[in-house]
Amino acid sequence: MKKQASKLSAGSLLAVGVDFWLTVAAVGLLSIGIIMVASSSVAIADHYNHDAFYYLKKHLTFIGIGLVLSAVMMAISSQNLSKMAWFFLFLAFALLVLVLIPHLGVRVNGARRWLNLGVARFQVVEAVKLALIVYLASYLVRHQKAVQSQFMGALKPLLIAAAVAVLLLLQPDFGSAVLLFAITLMMIFIAGVRLRYLALVGLTTVAGMAMVAVAQPYRVRRLTNFMDPFEHKYDSGFQLVQALIAIGRGEWTGVGLGASVQKLFYLPEMHTDFIFSVYAEETGYLGVLLLIGLFMLLIWRIFVVSRQALAHGNLFGAYTAAGIGAWLALQAFLSMAVNLGLLPTKGLTLPLISSGGSATLMNLIALAVVLRISFENRAHQQAAVRKPKEARA
Repeated sequence: MKKQASKLSAGSLLAVGVDFWLTVAAVGLLSIGIIMVASSSVAIADHYNHDAFYYLKKHLTFIGIGLVLSAVMMAISSQNLSKMAWFFLFLAFALLVLVLIPHLGVRVNGARRWLNLGVARFQVVEAVKLALIVYLASYLVRHQKAVQSQFMGALKPLLIAAAVAVLLLLQPDFGSAVLLFAITLMMIFIAGVRLRYLALVGLTTVAGMAMVAVAQPYRVRRLTNFMDPFEHKYDSGFQLVQALIAIGRGEWTGVGLGASVQKLFYLPEMHTDFIFSVYAEETGYLGVLLLIGLFMLLIWRIFVVSRQALAHGNLFGAYTAAGIGAWLALQAFLSMAVNLGLLPTKGLTLPLISSGGSATLMNLIALAVVLRISFENRAHQQAAVRKPKEARA
């Protein structure tokens, strides 16, 4: 079965078919993202003397590159991807080190998170997320018994995530560090770690991240100000206050596409981190329900693919799909929660929606990996159905 799945050609992939609802959800979210990037970025493009659709064109360019790279990723079987896990981990650490080097790493708003590629900037943490998920999936397959029965087996993935988090905190990028720890905990939980071990490493992780959070004054201010942003509405709470005003203006049906007032420089980062607020203002409560519904459909189908891979004995595919599902679910939740004032500002984009070439690029590649695993599941199912028929014939 594994050999058949690993040798699927482009023609056989088309014959097997695609996951319909997964594709519908992804295309739906991507379409909403294109519309909202066009709507939310016009004012800021004009401010910097760019063409009105400057950011939209960049967004579409990265989508095009992402689709090309996705086609390449879909040609790589999960079996071969598993063999490349060490390379992906090395690449993740290399990128995190390179971004800290002056002239290579670009500093924006006090954070050095972008790699200067000459023609564009690349936010390395987006690639690190997928690389870490692939490596963790490979580790969980190779050390499944140790993870399920030994404390050290459960702790080692957290130590790898901690090493990545240290490099992220040097940028600094606390939000992404928290996200990677959460993904790691979810993956070892899915792999069958004992609950007492999970509770122990989970509490240790939470305690460690809490200590890091209070170590910097600006993080403490974020933790306290989001609880009552209107008390600091002209300084540290300004961004959240404007986001809440935008969401409140949307009411049931929104003010209409393109008619947002908050995007006219009242709301900072309106086309990236806080694009959800502009979306809520323009489409209202009903539009938000549609967006959340598409995310739920996408995440549900990814976990269905994971469960099917597990049923067919493809543990690596199952863990990889589960990790990607956890990543997209957690990041979408955190991004929307920040916009709604439920969590402190994290600096996380909304997957497939926000303007941001690196994030969109890696989101599309991650979904291509899931689609490849789905293709392999379908190939196994078709082979299982065909074999009894051939035997009867």
